Amino acid sequence: MVSLTFSDVTKRFGGRTVIEGLSATLAGGTVTAVTGANGSGKSTLLKMAAKLLLPDAGKIVARDGEQELCKASYRSRLAIVTPEFHAYPKLTARENLDFFLSFRRAEALSDALYEQLLERVGLAPGAVDGKMVEQFSTGMKKRLHFAILLASEADVWLLDEPGANLDAVGRSMVRREARLAADGGKLVLLATNDREEEAEADACISLSGR
Repeated sequence: MVSLTFSDVTKRFGGRTVIEGLSATLAGGTVTAVTGANGSGKSTLLKMAAKLLLPDAGKIVARDGEQELCKASYRSRLAIVTPEFHAYPKLTARENLDFFLSFRRAEALSDALYEQLLERVGLAPGAVDGKMVEQFSTGMKKRLHFAILLASEADVWLLDEPGANLDAVGRSMVRREARLAADGGKLVLLATNDREEEAEADACISLSGR
């Protein structure tokens, strides 16, 4: 299983220290919540976990068992759901899934698996088939992002405010899938201020911001 270790990590933007001296180990098979007020560094922490940002001090190491993973190998094993991610508006749900998964899967999704994915995230095939994503509601787009995440079969899930723009049923889906992923050995790191998501996490990193 993949693990991620933060060792005395500090991140600054200009003259402001956002994260200072953070040390934590995130293990496969667990859900870790990152909490804090807006501007406290939750999204920054996820971007460093994705190796999209480098810390100004300290070290972040990904391992598979005892073996350290290089950046490329680690990045190939993670998937991200963030507010910055957008499906292509002029493509259908199926076309978006096929496009994003073409980088990870040798074979295209079968019709049966496609329908199973939609069902898991609460999208009815009849409600989305033939429609371009630009016709989707915000909540439907978020559910599609989760379908792409599930189909990716990534070992590391990085989720930034995953319940945002979802109704109660959608937020329940997020919690259920995060737990199923962790139970399957995946590393799940989610930035949240949702008390239910925090309560169901195995560990919590609380950021105060500066």
